[in-house]
Amino acid sequence: MTKIFSTRIVKLIAPASLAAALFLGGCSDSGESSSGGGKPGAGGPPPKADVAYIELQPSAIQRSNQLPGRVVAFKEAEIRPQVSGIVLDRLFDEGSYVKEGQQLYQIDPALYEADLQLAEANLQNAEARLRNATLRYDRFEQLVKNKVVSQQQFDDAEAELNQSRAAISLAEAEVRRAQINLDYTQVRSPISGYIGPSAVTRGALLTARQLLPLATVRQLDPVYVDLSQTAAEARRLQEKLVLSRAAGESDKSYEVSLYLGNANQPYSETGTLDATDLSVDARTGAIRLRSIVPNPDRILLPGLFVRASIKESGETFALLVPQKCVMIGQGGSKSVWLVSPEGSATRQSIEVEGTYQGNWVVREGLQPGDKVIVEGRMNLREGAALQAEPLSDGSDGSDKASAASLDTNTSED
Repeated sequence: MTKIFSTRIVKLIAPASLAAALFLGGCSDSGESSSGGGKPGAGGPPPKADVAYIELQPSAIQRSNQLPGRVVAFKEAEIRPQVSGIVLDRLFDEGSYVKEGQQLYQIDPALYEADLQLAEANLQNAEARLRNATLRYDRFEQLVKNKVVSQQQFDDAEAELNQSRAAISLAEAEVRRAQINLDYTQVRSPISGYIGPSAVTRGALLTARQLLPLATVRQLDPVYVDLSQTAAEARRLQEKLVLSRAAGESDKSYEVSLYLGNANQPYSETGTLDATDLSVDARTGAIRLRSIVPNPDRILLPGLFVRASIKESGETFALLVPQKCVMIGQGGSKSVWLVSPEGSATRQSIEVEGTYQGNWVVREGLQPGDKVIVEGRMNLREGAALQAEPLSDGSDGSDKASAASLDTNTSED
């Protein structure tokens, strides 16, 4: 009985001893592994990421920005009647070229001719009164010296002479006014240009200074092109334009090339920047830039929407970042990966002001000497250790072109 009980105790103790031995052996192995020196995948520090970078330095560029624009007539005149009356005749061909001072319409002049005749008659009457008052004054001037007439009578004669002179001036003004109204019956063009369709025909009743124009004359060579640019981007150009004018330089240094529709080739004529607006449009936050463009063939018509490129003379220096290095996030925010002085990855937000030959022109966020990561940007994390090498000359990152393409077009938070 005792022997059987002892045998059972041994059988129970043996497995427990074996488990304890295995546990102690595992702890010993773990300690040995920890002191083994950081083998990959065994709890050691992660390996450094291999990247290639470029060191930013200012580059000389020729600035040229494309902006939306709209064609505006160089001169535009809406023809309106200055007097009321019936249209007797229209003296131009619609769509033709008219010269300054050319008669366009003839309004019935009969009433205004009568007004002129009446004014001229009043003037003759006033002149007759003036002659009589002058003779009377001259007689009384001699008689008052001899005391034949009283001083009061002489004063009355002098007053009558002055009134007659004033009446002459009034009558002459009435004649001029009547003559002007008569001349207004001949509606003339105030500028030279191309006239549009007529809004009235023969027999129409016109009202002086009516709201509806009879026709519109536009000068189309040259034309204005009003461009729209954000206030932040236009500030630098505006400052340079003001400084150049203060120095007496010509505005021809800012050439403007136009692109019509979807055309890739510019319009044959090159314009120049003329002026910049001094206020910001509250609706769009943009500033208007006005340019003058020759239009000898009348291809540019008022109201036509175009694209324009403003080319600044001379070279300017700016920091350029390849477009494939820039990550575009939500809302259009842009950032790049940099190699920090400690050799780790850091993400930097940037602001740009257009493109130049496949590069972004950096306005804010980067400084000369910054190391921008070009290759190996996939899977980077903030603060990751880097094995960074400068990008070799002539390398375009073709071995990682697909990765760069994906990274450039990915929206990130």
